[in-house]
Amino acid sequence: MGMADGTIDKVEFESRNQVLETLSKKRDLTGADLSGLDLSGIKLLGVKMTGANLRDADLTSSILAGAEISGADLSNAQLTRAKIFGANMEKSVLRKAQLGAARIIGTNLKKADLSDAELSGAKIMRTNLSNSSLRRANLAAARVVRSNLKESDLTAADLTNSSLMGVNVTGADFADVTLVGTRAGHVDWSAAKVPPTEIPESLPTPPPWLPVLLVGIVVLVLIAILRKKTRQRA
Repeated sequence: MGMADGTIDKVEFESRNQVLETLSKKRDLTGADLSGLDLSGIKLLGVKMTGANLRDADLTSSILAGAEISGADLSNAQLTRAKIFGANMEKSVLRKAQLGAARIIGTNLKKADLSDAELSGAKIMRTNLSNSSLRRANLAAARVVRSNLKESDLTAADLTNSSLMGVNVTGADFADVTLVGTRAGHVDWSAAKVPPTEIPESLPTPPPWLPVLLVGIVVLVLIAILRKKTRQRA
């Protein structure tokens, strides 16, 4: 199954148990084919999944913390209520992925394709979405805090009843977005490439301790991941 260096290269997994057995030996699923598998509730902590195929996979309520998922294909994947902390998902493909009520914190989604993705009720904090595509994405009732949307494309996205606080929208495209009930604070709409037709209502300024608390949570999660990996190697 593995190559000389022990990594997984384009191996096709047929069951959840096969995935768990592999992860018990080595946390590397680089290039693996996990398409269509039921991986709901799985904990992918510090796992290497660069270029993996997760199309149509069920990752409902899963935890992806400190994982390397750059260039992976998660098109139409089910990630409802997933917790994605400190993951690298640069250039990943999440077209039509279901991320409703997901928590995405401290994650790199630079140049990711989230077009037509379902993100209603999601909490996105301190996440890099620069140069990403969110065309026609559903972000209704989502909370986006201290995140980077620089040069991202949100054409025709739905941000109904969402909130944005401290978000960088420099060079971003908000053409034809739906902003009914949307509120925002510390967002410089004039820096956007195409600002929204109507500027959202202003949000009250959050307490100064909130950003520190969020960073502390991310740090604690990463520490827990490192300790677990150290115990596994022992």
